[in-house]
Amino acid sequence: MAGSSTTSIDEAAHRYAAALFDLALQAGSLDPVDADLKAVAATIRGNADLARALSSPLYKAEEKAGVLAAIGEKLGLSDLTRRFIGVTAMNRRSGELGSIAAAFAERLARHRGEVRVVARVAVKATPEQAREIEGVVSASLGRSVSIDVEVDPELIGGLQLQIGSRLIDASLRNKLNALTNLMKGA
Repeated sequence: MAGSSTTSIDEAAHRYAAALFDLALQAGSLDPVDADLKAVAATIRGNADLARALSSPLYKAEEKAGVLAAIGEKLGLSDLTRRFIGVTAMNRRSGELGSIAAAFAERLARHRGEVRVVARVAVKATPEQAREIEGVVSASLGRSVSIDVEVDPELIGGLQLQIGSRLIDASLRNKLNALTNLMKGA
């Protein structure tokens, strides 16, 4: 049963992202909405209490909408994005804003003919490093890529690249785990 719940959440995130994508496309504001969603997702990811509150059934939809409106004001979100996150709150989907942002980014990448790549690094990458990763991956794949850089301190060093369903793990954590397994076998 848990699997079906996860599937419906993913499907809901894709449906919401598709609806927002269509509205943003009509308004000619795909890039600003994408940037807005990334900012909202990063804000939620960066505050565990906020993430729990938005996902919690203990808070009323109106309260969540109020919090998201304040966040939208502080982040300077576009009117379309503000209204959209308000709708997600009223429909009790505010806890899925991170998934919706990811689904929107995937759809935008497909629209542009790009491959979406998630690069996970141990420490925050500079914009130059992110562009370098994007260039290397783009040259390697032979096509244009859209890169999202995420920080995961548990990697210790190195990076992971998620290209569609394929994971390329060049992290120090992975290498240490392989060494540990090798030593156990000796």
